[in-house]
Amino acid sequence: MTHSSVQRLIGLCVLALASLLVGCGGASSTVNPLRPTRVVAFGDAFSDVGSGSLTSLGGRFTINGDGTSTVNINTLTTPTTVAESFANFYGLWSKAPTARKMTAGAYPTLTIPTTGLVSYAAGNALISPTATAWAGDTVTYRDGLGGTDPSLRTQVTQFLADGGPQENDLIVVTAGTRDLLSVAVRYLGRTGNVTLKADGKTPWTPPANLVDKLGGSLILTQVAAQLDVVTLEMVTQLDRLITAGAKHIVVLEPMNLSRTPWGLSLDTTSVSFLRSLSYDTDTSCIKGNNQNSLHCKLTIALSNKYPPTVYGQKLLAVDLAQYTNLMSGTTATGNANTYASYFTQLPSVPACSVNPPIASPLATRTFGGLSWDASSLSSSTTSGCVANPSIPAVSGDDAWTGWVDTSFTAFMFADNLNLTPQGNILLANYVFASSMYRAAWR
Repeated sequence: MTHSSVQRLIGLCVLALASLLVGCGGASSTVNPLRPTRVVAFGDAFSDVGSGSLTSLGGRFTINGDGTSTVNINTLTTPTTVAESFANFYGLWSKAPTARKMTAGAYPTLTIPTTGLVSYAAGNALISPTATAWAGDTVTYRDGLGGTDPSLRTQVTQFLADGGPQENDLIVVTAGTRDLLSVAVRYLGRTGNVTLKADGKTPWTPPANLVDKLGGSLILTQVAAQLDVVTLEMVTQLDRLITAGAKHIVVLEPMNLSRTPWGLSLDTTSVSFLRSLSYDTDTSCIKGNNQNSLHCKLTIALSNKYPPTVYGQKLLAVDLAQYTNLMSGTTATGNANTYASYFTQLPSVPACSVNPPIASPLATRTFGGLSWDASSLSSSTTSGCVANPSIPAVSGDDAWTGWVDTSFTAFMFADNLNLTPQGNILLANYVFASSMYRAAWR
């Protein structure tokens, strides 16, 4: 064979190999693309689809559509949570998804649908609760934290009892943000410490007795140990799902608390601490570094246990902190960033705190008789609101306040912790279009 013939043969082989690799790894994989018939969600507020009621924190932890009735919120015309957005990508969303909720501390008997969206998620759920007894407290336990909401373990246990995963399930896990919040409250609110608000003068204090209810004060070395506990528990629950037969699990890791209205309401030292919980610099995320962030700890643990193989990838972990930073920018006013590409209102101002929502300048309105406080972790400032002028304000801890305008796409945050529907949809779009693309799940 001549030299030129050999070169042509090698060239053809390289071209064929390249074509094979593109066919195996591209976004529109022809080998085994994910075509779910059911989306099952676990975790916290990102995937809590509400219980159909606007009372006693029964709504979604975001802006609850037009909510034309004070008892019925199933009037939405578009998805508002991360889980619902995933269901919508595959034509599985409906106005009334199945919300697998506890009632009086127990799960009622329910026939679980084999198609559509089923969500076990509860707004303030923790991966790893450190306190199990709340002494009948009916108010403080709801202050932006886990309390009596079922943990990730409890949710997974009930799912397995309900029949477990099906062949074509897409499982969505959005958990850990409340765990970081719990750690932050226990550290910033620890005995003898003085945490200041953004003005550098006004003290910030957590809700009464909340530090004790969460397990007590934490010092810095204990913070790292608690993140290890959360990481281990997350891996344990994911392993239970995979062992039971789950083939496609997407895990949305916690967002960066330092970019929330609550985080931005605190001083620079506190903001730096919150940032360290969520993500690391490129050089500091190293295996064996005890001070790694929760994101780093999870990334290392999950990549070690569930690496991609030639047979596919059962688990896909997504770094929400990174994308949250991209959406929210670098400062309270959104300067020096890409924030304006997504929203027009400041990341430090939640939509539920203004009336009307597109007021200029932003006008502060009352909530439950009190002015909105971005540093508050009370449930009235961390459980969403309703965008409908026909719903009157309700005083007290379960306050749901109506708007004179239903526009909310200009805001990233609905309240002090939770995203608007626009924010949730952008996160889901990012995972679907980028992360799932690279994993050849679509």
